[in-house]
Amino acid sequence: MKQFQLSTWIYSLLLALLLAAQSADAADVVRIAVPPTVMSLPVYVATERKFFEKHQVNPVLIECSSGQDCIKALGQGKADLASSSELPVMFAAYDNNPISVLATLVTNKDDLKFLVSRNLLQNGRLSLAGKRIGYVPKSSSHYYMDTFLLFKGVDPQQVIKVPMAASELPQALQQGRVDAISIWEPMAEQALQLGGRDIVQVDAPRLYTQTFNVSVRNQFKNKHAAQVRGVMKALSEAVDYIRDYPSRAQALLLRKKMVSQEHIEKNWNEYTFRMTLQQSLVSTLQGQARWAKREGHVQNNLPKEPEYLNYIDASFLREHKSDQVDFVYR
Repeated sequence: MKQFQLSTWIYSLLLALLLAAQSADAADVVRIAVPPTVMSLPVYVATERKFFEKHQVNPVLIECSSGQDCIKALGQGKADLASSSELPVMFAAYDNNPISVLATLVTNKDDLKFLVSRNLLQNGRLSLAGKRIGYVPKSSSHYYMDTFLLFKGVDPQQVIKVPMAASELPQALQQGRVDAISIWEPMAEQALQLGGRDIVQVDAPRLYTQTFNVSVRNQFKNKHAAQVRGVMKALSEAVDYIRDYPSRAQALLLRKKMVSQEHIEKNWNEYTFRMTLQQSLVSTLQGQARWAKREGHVQNNLPKEPEYLNYIDASFLREHKSDQVDFVYR
């Protein structure tokens, strides 16, 4: 009888220890929404190099088709953190989503591309009025499309805008369902490969400097500040690793079959990997907010644009790298 009681006690103790360990692991889990782009490289590096685990974070990556979908998942509570360009954050602020940008991880002045069917070029001149243009709504693709059209002297209201998922755009252009697309890398490269000589990239000056940021759900950062600090430290190490060992970081992209070696050789220097919060981020958000309201992408009855400083939390980056936080956030 005593032996049975002892065995039962040992079993109960082991079960309690197992449940406690599982509970601890679950408490450290952080769901990070990530779009498949070179700009997400710091997240991929931190995952592969185990930087997250080094700082007591158990990452679960949630793949999204675009940064806009990642921010949507964040607002819906399906992710704890998300990486995206600044533009989905601008729209999220108009919707009063309780999220905050923690840091910019990457900037690029040439990540967005405007691709057209070759038959739009008539005697070397581009004809866009009345044409169907594919884009990802409420994303950097959307903003770049309008910016590009205005630069070319085309009223954005004079084209037929065709919203679709980012993953659909290359094939839609190749199949002739649209006449042009506004898209980021590596989707642009995929479209050029699919279309061959029938698809052309339209050259343009660097119209838009895209920032790629990590954002957090406010409820999560308030309840799990230690995990957020761990994520920030891991991403900081990843950014440093990319700068110190670029060939190894590039090899990771190739293993994931995200881009080609040719793309890396041609475009790598356009990416600036640096963890920071610059005043220009607020200025960009404010400019995009005015664009969104002017073009009717948000409700016109809204009283005023959001106060974007309320959607940026510099405290975590300031704690870790105070010299990388501009004065406007202090």
